[in-house]
Order: sequence, then C-alpha cells, then structure tokens
Amino acid sequence: MLSSTFRLSALLPLGLTLLLTTAACTRTPDAADVNGTESTTDAVDPAPVDPVEDTESLLALSGEGLQLVGDQSGSTATLPFGTEIAVVEDAVTDLVGEPTESGENTECGSGPQMITQWPNGLVLHAADGEFIGWSARPDTDPDLTTIAGVGIGSTRGELEAAYTIEVTESTLGTEFSTGNLFGILSSAEPDATIENLWAGTVCNFR
Repeated sequence: MLSSTFRLSALLPLGLTLLLTTAACTRTPDAADVNGTESTTDAVDPAPVDPVEDTESLLALSGEGLQLVGDQSGSTATLPFGTEIAVVEDAVTDLVGEPTESGENTECGSGPQMITQWPNGLVLHAADGEFIGWSARPDTDPDLTTIAGVGIGSTRGELEAAYTIEVTESTLGTEFSTGNLFGILSSAEPDATIENLWAGTVCNFR
C-alpha cells in the first residue's frame, strides 16, 4: 500500500501535490479551540451537609431488648438482653425518671428475678445481674411502643399490619407471637387490643 501512494503522487502536478501536503499537515480545530474554552471540566465538590443533631432519645421496645432512638436522625442503639442490668436501668431512668418499685420474685418458673417498674409502666426483668426481659402491662403508657408503633392498646389490625403473627389460645388468654415478641390480646376478634406485651424471659404464671 505504501509504495502505491508514492507512484500516484509522482503523477500529480506540483501545485496539487503541495496543496494535498499542506492539507494533510493542517490540524482541524476542535470545539474547545473554537469556543476558546478548556477541553476539560473541573469536578464540582458537593455542598457539605450539616449532620442532624438529636435533641433527645426515645425509648422503644424490641424483641431483642430495648432500643434508644434519636428523635431527629432516627438512629438507633440497642440495649440487648444480656447487658448488665445497671447499664439498662441507668439508661431508662435518664429517659423516664426513677423507678417506682423494685424487688425480687423468687417464684418465677425460670428462677428468681429482680423486677423493677418505671412510672410509664415498663417492667425490667433481671437475673444474675443481667437484663433478661421486659414486660408491659395494661396500665403502660401507650406511647411506649416498638419502632413499628405497636404497644399496649394497639389493635389486632395494627399489629397484623406491622408484623406477621401467630395466635393461640392458652391459659393466659389469646396469645400472639411474632419473632421474639409476645403478647396477649383482649380477644380473638379483629378489633381486639393488646393488653400485655413482653420479650425475653419474664415471669408469667400459666
């Protein structure tokens, strides 16, 4: 191919040959040159976002223990079963005030438990210095709920909208369970409400 090109150029008039040579050596300006702008664009850093600051923590019930939820960010910290009970009691006291009563129950089926109740109705259960369970009774503040909004007074419809549940009849009444969360409904009817709620190891007499 290269040798054929040379033979063709030898037959062309000198002026045309020079014109072709000049055209071949002339650089075509790109769009950036025509517009007088740089061909590269500097990256633009995103504007910094101020972190959301929580003004307080909210207490939430969980099948795994208790959760502290930031009121603005929604961030959560878990106090799981097995945590030193003094740590859990201090956290709850900071949020809802001093407990109203505390004492040991030696008649629980799982063994002796230290049971402590707070003004909002929350009851903590401890054994051997560890947090082993919580329970909520009919007089519990209805604002004390799971993150899904389920608590004492919630209807069966609200419960089933948030969780997949199993319902059984027992000596305690109409019991339900969902994962590690348990409770008692006022009846088996669709408009029944939650009367008791618990998780972990508590002191229920069957």
